[in-house]
Amino acid sequence: MSEQTGLNVTVADRIATVTICQPERKNALTKPMWGTLAQIAQELSNDVDLRCVVIRGGAGVGFGAGADIHEFVRERSGFEKARDYGMLHAEALQTIQNCNHPVIAAIDGACMGASFVLASACDLRIAADNAKFAVPPMKLGATLGYPELEIMLDLLGEAALFEILLEGQVFDVTRAREIGFVARHVPVADFNEEVAKTAGRIAGGAPITQRMHKKMINRLRQGGAIDAREFDEGYRAFDSADFKEGYTAFLEKRKAVFSGK
Repeated sequence: MSEQTGLNVTVADRIATVTICQPERKNALTKPMWGTLAQIAQELSNDVDLRCVVIRGGAGVGFGAGADIHEFVRERSGFEKARDYGMLHAEALQTIQNCNHPVIAAIDGACMGASFVLASACDLRIAADNAKFAVPPMKLGATLGYPELEIMLDLLGEAALFEILLEGQVFDVTRAREIGFVARHVPVADFNEEVAKTAGRIAGGAPITQRMHKKMINRLRQGGAIDAREFDEGYRAFDSADFKEGYTAFLEKRKAVFSGK
């Protein structure tokens, strides 16, 4: 996949890396970038050969400074523009959440505002010790929409979300770990290696298992009764070639080679 405006996608070892590339704006996200991100996430989701997706900031300027404030007047001034922007934003977030493959947010440096929400939509967040976080719409007189709030509420819970939104304070990786936002954090010098190892572990697992667990967790988040079809789906993996390969490899004391079938 070739480089697109503000976003670059590379694939190696069945791991896709989406890099946010807008260094002059500290990797802030523009309206066109949200649309492109939704397209990229859908294309990656449809790629059956992939095993994992990593989203990260590029150029050494952090994960992202949030939504690009320079386009606020042009793209978000007034109810209708703000709603249209919000719907595009929500589509990108939902596409990432619904991606068939596990998605990692690899966070270093600043992770602010809309970039924080983007990371919240991913399945796993790994941070460098230099990461800083904040969601400060209260300083702009702006609001998040229901889709963004729902993602953050599911992840963080009510108390932490109120703290982040009502105070608008910048907080560090220690606090991010305390509230369950990041799975773990590592020294900056070890960050790239840790991200690569994490993605490698995920990619090395049985893809049917990884995809089904993500799908089932997302379904449980939605609430409501699990119907008979959904219930049975949770056990279909035991009919798969991957399951047979997995237990055979275990008994033979070798590394399993999964086909995703």
